[in-house]
Amino acid sequence: MASAKSLPFLENIHDPAAKVKELCTYAGQVQVENAVPPRRYLRSGQGMLQMAQVYQSEGDLESAFILYMKFITLFVEKLPKHPDYSTAPAPEVLNMKKKVKEVFPIAENLKAQLKVKYTEIEKKRSEKEKKLAEENLRIQQLNEEERKRHEEELTRLRKETDKKLLREQEERYRELQEQERRRRKNDIILVPTPMDDSFNSGLNNQRGQVSSGTVDIVHNDLGTRSKIEKNLVGHTVPQIPDRELKRNLDISDTSPTSSPILPHVDRCTKPSPDHFLSTGVSGANIYGLKDVFIPLDTTKKFLVLAQENTDKNIETGGILAGTLKHHAFHITHLIVPKQHGTSDTFSAENEEAIFDYQATHDLLSLGWIHTHPSQTAFLSSVDLHTHLPYQLLMPEAIAIVCSPAYNEIGVFMITPDKGLPEITNCSQRGFHEHTKIPPLFEDCSHTKFVDTEQVTVVDLRSV
Repeated sequence: MASAKSLPFLENIHDPAAKVKELCTYAGQVQVENAVPPRRYLRSGQGMLQMAQVYQSEGDLESAFILYMKFITLFVEKLPKHPDYSTAPAPEVLNMKKKVKEVFPIAENLKAQLKVKYTEIEKKRSEKEKKLAEENLRIQQLNEEERKRHEEELTRLRKETDKKLLREQEERYRELQEQERRRRKNDIILVPTPMDDSFNSGLNNQRGQVSSGTVDIVHNDLGTRSKIEKNLVGHTVPQIPDRELKRNLDISDTSPTSSPILPHVDRCTKPSPDHFLSTGVSGANIYGLKDVFIPLDTTKKFLVLAQENTDKNIETGGILAGTLKHHAFHITHLIVPKQHGTSDTFSAENEEAIFDYQATHDLLSLGWIHTHPSQTAFLSSVDLHTHLPYQLLMPEAIAIVCSPAYNEIGVFMITPDKGLPEITNCSQRGFHEHTKIPPLFEDCSHTKFVDTEQVTVVDLRSV
C-alpha cells in the first residue's frame, strides 16, 4: 500500500501524460506473497478502498489514484495467480469483482483530473523558468554594463595619472634647465687663458677667441682657481624619461572612485514555493512511514482484559484498528476476538466477527497486540510469522507485546531490509530458529503514544 513518502521519480518528468503513465507503472508494482492467504488480501481490499476515499476527500489525488490502481492490479491481475486462489470464498471473490467494476470509472476520473493538474503545474513551471531566465539575463547584462563602466573608470584613472606624471616630468625638466641657466649666469665666471699673441683685451671692441679646449674657472665664493677639462660644445642636456615608464604605475582596483562588479545571483537555488509532494509528507523516521498514534490507555485496558488469562499463564491477543486522517494513522479500537491460547501462543476464533465489525465501522487493521504472561517483551518466531501478513499489506502495521511479569511494553516491526525477506521465504511453522544477528525485528520509530485520545474496547469474547 502507498506510504506517505514523496514520489521522486515524478520530479523530473514534465509531460503530464508521461507523469500519469509513470504513476500507473508505480501502482502496478504489487507483490502477492504466497505466505499471505488470498482471503487476507480480499479482506484488505476494503481497507485499500477506505484509504483511497480518505485521500480523495483530503485532495491527495496521487495517493488516491495509486491505491485505486493497486486495488485493480491486485484483484484483476495478481491475486488470481495465487496458488490458493481457488480456495478463497466464492462470495467474497464475486463481491471484490463487483468492487473492481465500481473502481474503474473512479480511477479514470482521477486520471483525467491528474492530467489537468499536471498541465497547470507544467504551465506554471514553464512560466517560472522563463521569468528566471529573463532575470538571469537581466543580471548578466547589469554585470556586463558594470564591468564596462569599471574598465572605463580604470582607463580614465590611468590617463589622468599619465598626464600628471608627464606634467611632473616636464616641470622637473624645466627646473633642471633653470638651475643650469642660473649656475652658468651667476655662479660661474669664465676666464680665458692666453694661448697666443693674437689674444685681444677687448678694449678695441674685438672679442678674443676662446679655445674649445681648456678654460680656467674662478669661483667667486671661494676665490680659488681650478682647471677643468670640458667640451663645451658637447655639453649634454637632461633627457625626458621614456613615456613607457609611466605604464608601470600600479592603479589599485579598489580606488574610491571605482564601483564593485555586481555578484552573479543564482536564483535556481531558491526553494520553489509551489513545489509539491505528490503523496503527502513523510514521517520523521528512517523508513518514511506514516505516523501511528496510539492512545495511552490502550495497553492498560488490554492488560485488564487479559488479567484472567495472565493469572493462568495464558496468552491473550487482540486486533488494533483505526482510521487514516491527514496522512497519519490513529488507533481508535481494540478488538478482542474469541480465542484460545497457551503459555506462549493464542489463536483467534470466528474471524468473521472481526472483519464484519471493522467493515461496519470503516476501520483499518493497523496491527495487533498480545501478552507474554511469563516472558519478556519480544517477537518470537511464531509472532514474526503472525505479524508478517499485517506488515506486507501495510508497512506501518505494528505489533505490541505486553509483559506484565517484567513490566515491559514493546512496540515492534519486522525490519524491512533483513526481517521481511527472511520471514517471507521461511516455510517453517511453530517455534524455530531465525537469524539473531542482525535482529529481524526492531522498535518502531513511527509510533507515538498520546493521552489526547482514548481507545474503544470491543470484547467479542462475550458475544
